[in-house]
Amino acid sequence: MADTEKKTAKYRFLVDTIKEKIKNGEYEPGERMESENTLSDQFGYSRQTVRQALSVLEQEGLIERRRGSGTYISSESRRTPRGNSIAIVTTYISDYIFPTIIRGIEETLTNAGYDLTLNVTNNHVEEEARILQSLISRRVDGVIVEGTKTAFPNPNVELYRRLEKMGVPVVFFNSYYRDLPDSVYVVTDDRKAGLQAVDLLIEKGCRRIGGVFKSDDMQGHGRYAGFSEGLIHNGCVLGDDNVVWYTTAERSRLFRPDNSDYMFERLRGCDGIVCYNDQIAYGVIDLLQKHNVRVPEDVLVIGFDDSSISEYSPVKITSFVHPKVEMGRAAANKLIHMLRSSDPEQPLVLDMPLHEKESTRR
Repeated sequence: MADTEKKTAKYRFLVDTIKEKIKNGEYEPGERMESENTLSDQFGYSRQTVRQALSVLEQEGLIERRRGSGTYISSESRRTPRGNSIAIVTTYISDYIFPTIIRGIEETLTNAGYDLTLNVTNNHVEEEARILQSLISRRVDGVIVEGTKTAFPNPNVELYRRLEKMGVPVVFFNSYYRDLPDSVYVVTDDRKAGLQAVDLLIEKGCRRIGGVFKSDDMQGHGRYAGFSEGLIHNGCVLGDDNVVWYTTAERSRLFRPDNSDYMFERLRGCDGIVCYNDQIAYGVIDLLQKHNVRVPEDVLVIGFDDSSISEYSPVKITSFVHPKVEMGRAAANKLIHMLRSSDPEQPLVLDMPLHEKESTRR
């Protein structure tokens, strides 16, 4: 290779390397870059080669050279012109309420002309990390995401911050991370629904009310917060012995035969039970019936989400209606607005109306 070709290859490599750092958020708009001497030492290139690379970046509007001050990343460098690539990241895709939420997202974005990719974490933070790293390298134009284990500190928060630095708008649905306080999200008012659940049971004459809640997602904490507030407000005992907590990994074991006696003992004596969702309510009703406890004659049971499970349960389950399609559409519309406008978007909290069925009717 001739000397001229070698020099060209070197400065082009340096140009491409700096561009990649800008795209990935390693350089922030307005940040001061390393000096020419430092870049020369880092890459082993002559100052002339470094100066040539910086000149190209300056011509492309990616950097600004200020006399007597140094070289800075341009405020206009954050994003190249937007495309139509949107990533949806969800915990699950094929069961429970998730297909309906995703349908609302897909229909709205597709009708607006966007191309979609669907990614599933199965509520595992390591899978979430792998997906986010892939989205960063692919430089998607926007992300709609359901957080993973959102009640716990999340090790992937820095990856979300990198997307933000790259100028990629992110909208959360169903849950979000409290470590990202400026997040745009669409969620349900879980605390309010938890409070209403207790109020309904009190109204029906219940006095010893138990619950089963999910500990690793913020919805479980919100529903429990309303549950506990309702008990205290109504002068009822908030008994830890009658509250069962579980994680995503533990759900499949809750109602197994080798665990049924433990679950029944925890809920024994309750005349009302608030369950994290309809899947849990179904398991609780089945557990009670196996121990000759009748629902609703002896115990009232309430679930959340008003899923199809609430209808095909042996006793149809009273449940708070999850606004599945509305949530999906709202999240998609917020992302579209963020892609097309510089005006800030605000979070949205949706109500969950009660759908009373057999499990609370006496």
